[in-house]
Amino acid sequence: MNDNEQVFRDAPVSQAVLKMAIPTIVMSLVTVCYNLADTFFVGQTNDAMQVAAVSLTNPVFVMFMAVANLFGIGGSALISILIGQNKKEEAKQVSSLCGFGSFMVGVIFAVINFVFMDPLLNILGSSVNTIEYARNYLYYIADGAPFILFANTFGHALRGEGAAKSAILGGMIGTIANIVLDPIFILVLNMGVAGAAIATVLGNILGCTYYLYYFKFKSPLLGLNLKLCIKGKNLLRRLVSIGVPSVLILL
Repeated sequence: MNDNEQVFRDAPVSQAVLKMAIPTIVMSLVTVCYNLADTFFVGQTNDAMQVAAVSLTNPVFVMFMAVANLFGIGGSALISILIGQNKKEEAKQVSSLCGFGSFMVGVIFAVINFVFMDPLLNILGSSVNTIEYARNYLYYIADGAPFILFANTFGHALRGEGAAKSAILGGMIGTIANIVLDPIFILVLNMGVAGAAIATVLGNILGCTYYLYYFKFKSPLLGLNLKLCIKGKNLLRRLVSIGVPSVLILL
């Protein structure tokens, strides 16, 4: 039995809850840091219109986080249940559903944003002074939607097998990269809001890279395989039903 399984099977309930709760809090703070970093460094341009553009497009990012919660928190809970029932093959199917599902929804979001970008920006309240900045920011954020959803989904889902430290590490890699790259792209290269969006996407791509490494070389219980995803499609309804409350909290 590995250490992750032992947390769920043998550890006192209070200890197991504490071990899982702290990473949840940290991951929430990581998400906040992403938004704060972009707003802070864009603010250093002393251009109120660029700061407003980042704020205007924030609901799109919140929607991404909502979907990540759907797959991530729903998947994490279902994976824990299945591991507790010793249904390890089904747990791998759920993790595969989380990965491919979040990535494909990200692709759909990207296409929708590209096609309906201007109407969406008008709905969000862009003016003639902010719409160009908002378009530049949203263009790159939408382009990176598959990676943003994938990274944030597995920031939650890994806790399903007790891999709390790995979940935090993946999130921190992306956050630190974003904080380092923001001033380079925004201020040094003078890219403004576009630079902030590019830094955010690159940070999430690095997070995705770590999670792929984790699945390939370190995960004792989970998998990321298209065949497992297709095989486990009957588990999607259970995953969604568990994850919906976490979506409603954000919306």
